[in-house]
Amino acid sequence: MPNVASETQTAERFAVCLAKTTGQSHTISRGPNPPDFLMEPKTWLEVSDIYLSNEQAKFLNSPKQKSFSFQGSPDDPALRLLQKLDEKLGKTSYQKIHDERGAGILLLTCQDCFFDQVNLARVHETIASFRPTNDQGFFRIAYFEYRLPADERVYEVIYPSKA
Repeated sequence: MPNVASETQTAERFAVCLAKTTGQSHTISRGPNPPDFLMEPKTWLEVSDIYLSNEQAKFLNSPKQKSFSFQGSPDDPALRLLQKLDEKLGKTSYQKIHDERGAGILLLTCQDCFFDQVNLARVHETIASFRPTNDQGFFRIAYFEYRLPADERVYEVIYPSKA
């Protein structure tokens, strides 16, 4: 789990990017959890991190974890992304905030320090055929934030499908 300051920086960075694409500025404040953040104008934001593995998440977020073993398929980040997207779309705990503020925004952030073009290609392949198992309709849009080596952060719409 990211610390509150780190998660807030992620949300604020996203709000700046969103303002550039929509032409409308957004302010961020901590939410009642759920969601993680309230955004003005009236919407809300849920942020969730995606790692290569649970071991990598522990390694990057726990001072006690000194190492982790890099194992797995290039498909793993894409599969973990889809699993998290499906999980968040199906959560009923967003009902109250949805009733108060309407459909929100989901931001899935890639925290995998080894994420590269191969992983991104697998994400694009798998997201094209993604069908949620139990979408509650609480999110109007979901973004995937990632960064390739030596590149700027990218915010890509992954749901709803463009197809």
